[in-house]
Amino acid sequence: MQPQSHPSELLAAIRTGDTRALDSLYRSWSAKVRLFARMQLAPSGLDAEALADEITIDVFHDLWRAPERFDGRVAFSTWLFTLARNKAIDRLRHLQRRVPTESLDDLDGIDPPADTQYEPPAQLAQRQRQHGVMDCLRRLRNPLQREGLMLWALEDMPLADIALLQNSPENTVKTRLYHGRLNLRACLERWLAQEGGSDGT
Repeated sequence: MQPQSHPSELLAAIRTGDTRALDSLYRSWSAKVRLFARMQLAPSGLDAEALADEITIDVFHDLWRAPERFDGRVAFSTWLFTLARNKAIDRLRHLQRRVPTESLDDLDGIDPPADTQYEPPAQLAQRQRQHGVMDCLRRLRNPLQREGLMLWALEDMPLADIALLQNSPENTVKTRLYHGRLNLRACLERWLAQEGGSDGT
């Protein structure tokens, strides 16, 4: 099985019981699914890391059991993230916990910074900026803004597909993205100012 095979080809192979096809899909998409699930769950105050791992396993277990559920009417990424989104919502409902949509003092949903003692300055700065973006995404009060920005900016998902996933009109999604970008920019400006102050600049 070629590692760059199209998802529909891999799903067709999975229907025949080809475990290598499942492994190829998992290697290509599991990290994205896990990150998406974590960003969905991070503001809940729950253990987003562990829950995202469980959801990722559930998503690919479903792929193995019923690959025919993907019928090709939407892009594979749209279908896959919708599946992950529904599982995250179901998991939160199952836990029957209502928590604030924003919790700024709990960063369990974000990767801890790596040991940067010997990292080149350019790479260190890039890593810090990426951490700032993910932190600010997580802090967005509106979960649909956060979700839309993740799919649009990080996954390059078309506006029409985001609207389909969120079950919303495209104009509504445009408005969410507009306000989400404004909120994200304001957060990043505060974050950069704080980082600059902590560096003594």
